[in-house]
Amino acid sequence: MDWNQKVKEALDRTEFMVISTTGADGSWTCPVQFRYSDKLDLYFRSLVHAKHMLDLQNDDRVSVAIFSTERFANSRDVMGLQLKGRARILEDRAGVEEAARNMYGKDQREIDFRTKIDEHLGDSMWKFVKIVPNEAWCFDTRVFGEERRQIDLTSLQLHLDY
Repeated sequence: MDWNQKVKEALDRTEFMVISTTGADGSWTCPVQFRYSDKLDLYFRSLVHAKHMLDLQNDDRVSVAIFSTERFANSRDVMGLQLKGRARILEDRAGVEEAARNMYGKDQREIDFRTKIDEHLGDSMWKFVKIVPNEAWCFDTRVFGEERRQIDLTSLQLHLDY
């Protein structure tokens, strides 16, 4: 199985993922717009007072689902990814620069990511979050039927278009 190709195909089918966090009152699930790195680090930005951001300050564990709601043409087949990992709200310039490069590098509006770094530092209301997966599974009903297959994250090297 070429996991690089399979994972990239799943990622490129949508720009949204669903993240689940855990707080004192239980679990919380929220859709966010995301981008990814060549090692499958996931990036999103959010308001600092959002429930999932407050949860992350106390518990960095997350689970993620990435899937397109559109089925493949002429079939009922679907594909996507399910991941578990650790999330970190980025506060340092190097981390924010890395996130901005990934978030805005693929943006069709051709935004210079360097102009966005300072907007996410200090007392900004919007912060970047980086998720580093430690477990990932793929579902692709065209190939695996209803089964999920675990992805070998150690050998993953996605080729980015930006």
